[in-house]
Amino acid sequence: MRRNERGAMAIELVVLIPALVGAIMLIATGARYVDARGQTNHAAYAAARAASLTTNQEAAVHAGTRAAEGSMSERGHACAHMKVNVNAGHFTPGGSVRATVTCAADLSDLVGFGLPGSKTFSFTAVAPLEEHRSIP
Repeated sequence: MRRNERGAMAIELVVLIPALVGAIMLIATGARYVDARGQTNHAAYAAARAASLTTNQEAAVHAGTRAAEGSMSERGHACAHMKVNVNAGHFTPGGSVRATVTCAADLSDLVGFGLPGSKTFSFTAVAPLEEHRSIP
């Protein structure tokens, strides 16, 4: 009977190794998606919050853009290309500031299994301006 089992382990390895590699690639791709999405979301909220703490529209746009860029650099480099749009058009007491961050995550090292080379995420965050504050 032992003769019939000869080479069975080699066949099992040949079948299981590609499945194991595929599972690892799927986990790595999922982690990269979740990381890029989370970083983009966090950067949008950081931009809106920083913009809401300023005193005028121009300063709001500048502070929001810097905050989003700083947030991305602190949390890693999941985004190959990032675009920040801070809309401070309603910069009046009781108004709001809107920040949109768009991130193109680079997945070129995970291409395979029919996956795209990049994925674009976009998040918008809104921060209210205090109603009882004086804005020059």
